[in-house]
Amino acid sequence: MISGHITVCKVFKDGTKEVVLDRENLITAGLGSSLADLLEGKGSDVIKDYAPRYFQVGTSTVDYDITDSASAVFFKLSSAFDWEEYGEDTEIPVVERYRCFVASTADYGRNYSELFLTSATFSSTIYSGTDDYFGRLQATRVTKWYMDSFESEIVLDEKSGNGKDITEVGLYIKNPRGLSEDSPLLIAYKKFNAISKEEEFSIIIHWSIGFLGVSNYPDRVYTGGGNPALDPRGSR
Repeated sequence: MISGHITVCKVFKDGTKEVVLDRENLITAGLGSSLADLLEGKGSDVIKDYAPRYFQVGTSTVDYDITDSASAVFFKLSSAFDWEEYGEDTEIPVVERYRCFVASTADYGRNYSELFLTSATFSSTIYSGTDDYFGRLQATRVTKWYMDSFESEIVLDEKSGNGKDITEVGLYIKNPRGLSEDSPLLIAYKKFNAISKEEEFSIIIHWSIGFLGVSNYPDRVYTGGGNPALDPRGSR
């Protein structure tokens, strides 16, 4: 079974580290739908389009009920940072991308709305999207690639998000629909008690997703393993 684990740490200027969260996360419906499309030949045929490449942080939470069958059916954060909320001097590459989501119709295709904590029959759904702001993960921040899992690292540096009470984070894969421009899709989400971001510390987020504990054999044939430079196709 696919699962995820997230660790959130404060790292202070003197090197002191404080672990504020070390728990499992919620795998969202986007991961399942993208894997199904990959297996059925409906999505991108480029493996790296399914790699984590973007993230968002926010100041509210998605109030899902884990006992509800639709608890993982959402494709956005509750209140994701806008461009300026990352900070003028942030070291995070903040970019605008066409966020991918699944939408459904209840009037035979005349109108569609984004699914949010609700399910729908497959025949009534389509992929859609809207422009949104993301932090872009550098290739070196996807720290390990394995046959059945990956690890990535998000860094909110000392200049980023100051004055904000951060309560949620989402991880997005690059472009599973194979569009001409990246269209990120949410695959994992975590909400937590507010972290009041200050310039005295950075926030480091380590994220592991996959069949955790099953294998750690690097997949150097398809993804470049732990070193993206080993992939002869290069980065996209």
